[in-house]
Amino acid sequence: MSALEFEGMVAVVSGGASGIGLATAHRLTELGATVACLDLSIDALPSDLHGFRCDVSDSETVMRSIDDVVSRFGRLDIVVANAGIGAQGTVEDNDDAEWARVFDVNVFGMARLIR
Repeated sequence: MSALEFEGMVAVVSGGASGIGLATAHRLTELGATVACLDLSIDALPSDLHGFRCDVSDSETVMRSIDDVVSRFGRLDIVVANAGIGAQGTVEDNDDAEWARVFDVNVFGMARLIR
């Protein structure tokens, strides 16, 4: 495995502006990829990463973000569906709407991005 295994490739990382997504984006950059981070807030991204505002709970913004990445970089080789949220509150206290919100981001959001 070469140090620049992903050289010349373009990667998208959803939830790429923080936590595991940001660490993944940095690692892909170290391995030579150009990395586009899709996230709700991209203002604090370091300069070696490319930010695209995206809400994975909305199909239109996902499609627009992917189109923008391909337009800007000419291709898309790697997709890391990392965006995710946790429920606010306790299992006992949360209503169905809260669990639907979590499911929409964590499950449907992944499917929207990969599609």
